[in-house]
Amino acid sequence: MPDAKKILIIEDSALNRKILEDALSQKGYQVLLADDGRQGMDKLRDESPDLVLMDVVMPNMNGLEATRHIRAAARSQAVPIVIMTSKNTPQDMLQAFEVGADEFLDKPINLEELYETVDRLLNRGAEQGKIA
Repeated sequence: MPDAKKILIIEDSALNRKILEDALSQKGYQVLLADDGRQGMDKLRDESPDLVLMDVVMPNMNGLEATRHIRAAARSQAVPIVIMTSKNTPQDMLQAFEVGADEFLDKPINLEELYETVDRLLNRGAEQGKIA
């Protein structure tokens, strides 16, 4: 699907990556995969996804650090980032938003909530692009 929106999933769990990949592919999205923050940064630079789904607890570079780096890079500042984690205290959520996350989803991921969040963030970007 050449016109499909690209979603980058940065998640160290192979099972979670597969579940998310299958769910989003069925909705017509082009899915890119990375298993840690460093690999995710490379994919972001090379593939220019429309949205990032980011785990927090990962090896090499955690999701909060990767989000901070993404927001620091001029060309990726506008890419919506959804943090996914089972660490869901108010402090964890605040930390995610402080580094630049747009949304926060609790694990295990509820697929209906995922679809709604992804659609809303991608449509928000499309609407902002239409404003002259």
